[in-house]
Amino acid sequence: MIENSFARIRSVVLSQTSLLFLLLFFVVATSACSRREAIREESELGEEGEGEVPAAPYDGRLLGQVVFDTVEYIVSREELLQPFIREFGDGTVVNQVMIRKVQETKDDKPAYYLVGLGMRSGAFRSMALELDVAADKSLYLSSSGAKHMCQSGAGCGFCYFTFSGNRITGCECESRAPGNNCTHKFSERNSLLKDVTLRSERRRSDSRK
Repeated sequence: MIENSFARIRSVVLSQTSLLFLLLFFVVATSACSRREAIREESELGEEGEGEVPAAPYDGRLLGQVVFDTVEYIVSREELLQPFIREFGDGTVVNQVMIRKVQETKDDKPAYYLVGLGMRSGAFRSMALELDVAADKSLYLSSSGAKHMCQSGAGCGFCYFTFSGNRITGCECESRAPGNNCTHKFSERNSLLKDVTLRSERRRSDSRK
């Protein structure tokens, strides 16, 4: 009788112990799964964050505006001579700056370029920087504007930019004689107005004081 009572007690204790072990296993397993999910989500967020590159702020500078197909200069062309000389960086002396429209046909959307012309050691040099056109036809130059350069070779007195649609594609000598060549150089960016404060910007800044 006593042995049967001990057997029943031992059976009950073992059953309760087994139940506790099962509950403990369930809690541990659930916690581990939750932790793995949290680590995976954190890892994915971290990977996405590492891949994202913050967009650089737009640094466009207002130079002019198109009014009835005519360019009105907000920044004087003389003020841009020295920045062009610095941008060439090879001793080129720039004596003309202008904004020119490029449009092969009326069906092409017009594009606008800031152009600097000069000479170096008797050879012709030119540079054209692509401008951004706003909805109100304001013309801005940013550091992300493409840069085209033309350099005349021996026997060529002047180089023209060639274009297709509204994009500059190369350079061509005014003389088609053999050996009269122009070299075209292209860069996706420019630093023409880096560290340059324009007079128009100084006037706007003074008016706010």
